[in-house]
Amino acid sequence: MKFLSTRNTILLLLSVVLCVFALGAFAVGGSQDEQTDVYHDLEIFARIVEKVSDYYVEEVDTHELIQDAIHEMLDQLDPHSQYLAGLEYEDLMVGTRGEFGGLGIYITFRDNYPTVISPIDDTPGDRAGLRGGDQIVEIEGMDTEGWRTEKAVKYLRGDPGTKVSFKVRRPGADDAIEYVLQREIINVSSVPFYGMFGTVGYVKVNSFSKHTAGEVEEALTELEKKGMTGAVLDFRGNPGGLLQAATEVSEMFLEKDKLLVYTKGRLPNTNRKYYSSNRKVHNGYPIVVMINGHSASASEIFAGALQDWDRAFVVGQTSFGKGTVQTVFTLSDTEAIKLTTAKYYTPSGRSIHMNHEDRLAEAEQAMTAAERDTEGEAGAETADTAAEKPVFYTSGGRIVYGGGGITPDLEFEPLYYTDFQRDLERQAIGFHFAVEDLEDEEISEDFRTSDAMLERFYKFLDEREFEYDQEDLTEENVDYIRTMIAREAVSHKYGRRPMYRILLEVDPEFQEVLSILGQAPTLEEMFAYAEEQKGIKMVSNE
Repeated sequence: MKFLSTRNTILLLLSVVLCVFALGAFAVGGSQDEQTDVYHDLEIFARIVEKVSDYYVEEVDTHELIQDAIHEMLDQLDPHSQYLAGLEYEDLMVGTRGEFGGLGIYITFRDNYPTVISPIDDTPGDRAGLRGGDQIVEIEGMDTEGWRTEKAVKYLRGDPGTKVSFKVRRPGADDAIEYVLQREIINVSSVPFYGMFGTVGYVKVNSFSKHTAGEVEEALTELEKKGMTGAVLDFRGNPGGLLQAATEVSEMFLEKDKLLVYTKGRLPNTNRKYYSSNRKVHNGYPIVVMINGHSASASEIFAGALQDWDRAFVVGQTSFGKGTVQTVFTLSDTEAIKLTTAKYYTPSGRSIHMNHEDRLAEAEQAMTAAERDTEGEAGAETADTAAEKPVFYTSGGRIVYGGGGITPDLEFEPLYYTDFQRDLERQAIGFHFAVEDLEDEEISEDFRTSDAMLERFYKFLDEREFEYDQEDLTEENVDYIRTMIAREAVSHKYGRRPMYRILLEVDPEFQEVLSILGQAPTLEEMFAYAEEQKGIKMVSNE
């Protein structure tokens, strides 16, 4: 069916668009000439849609054409301005609220079906006994073969209190198992794990939603009760979220009236400064913040604020550089536009934003360095890159770098996966081994992969006709296999939380942080250690 098919409909569309534009142009003070040009362009656009709808050689879905035109228009602005409809809009709301109506299960697309990874504790999916490896083969009577994750999520989510019926095929079971579950409000945790490693507390923060500050507060309070002498806050892979959440977490570590971040845009009402308020401050121990190239937005606001006030030692790789403010304008109950309206700046004046072209150039440069044969050449590349960035100063006079993203006080070499490791993960071999071969195995939360278990895994690879050579079984890859098996076995049995400790025990970056805290137990000592490592003398701005 054609969305637009008559001249009257086209003209009605045009009149509505022109009216809305006129109101918007008046509000922001657009010139008369600019308004006239846009009126003309919108009229031409509407007439083109009319002609395509009425005369094109084949019948077309003009609604889809207009949707494509909207997406293309916003693509011309920047990667973060988007038109959101349907599931995309719902996902945005889930990310900001930190909750949704559903069953509480992590799913992915494996072996041509949506498949359960694990249920979230104390949710309908968990209480019903859903397990990792359950293939969802039917939802509301519809065969789900070939359904991608997004489509399955669309039907499994819904208003709390409503019910959904589905069937799963479980490894080892002869027949599909039918479920009818009532949806509930599912809270998505921003802090999936925290714990003590000796006297060092560790907190993993995955996102910034309205619940994040409360979850971080709870984690810090419990770790402090256990005698924490230093805290590691891990924001690696954290894509960001709410600005308010970023400021709430930042002010946990900074006294009242400290500038946290400010924004600058084209319109006066987008120029704002955000300060810490009078609340409980966690101090008395050093803070280490871990970031990488996938830490973005709110993560960068937090890392930049604590770095500029000399309140934390930042380690890892330069963050993503997503330093723009997006304002969400609701268009209907299921549609919105997310539009870039300003840029973020750290307290020292650094712009967090990195241009997309600069990002690509930096990635190519990093890849070139990683492929070189000697550590000396790669190290020189890192030093040269930092030297080319604009210089700013922290409150204590330390040099920090602008140019987009947050440059760590101490940079770590990024982790690279071997082709063998990528193939294992791409085919979810560890997941399938845990589900199919370890189902009846006695698994404890501190499970570790034995040599006998390793031999069983090699046989499993052969049974699945996984292609590899004996040369692939290097020490590095075998260590990776051991960790992968333990990770998937514990996750399958106990959920995702205990899996983090297994990963951190072999995480070279986290282990390096523990080593640094052992050698340099204060922030001042860590700052000095970083300068020694870089070979750059500390410079004061006085």
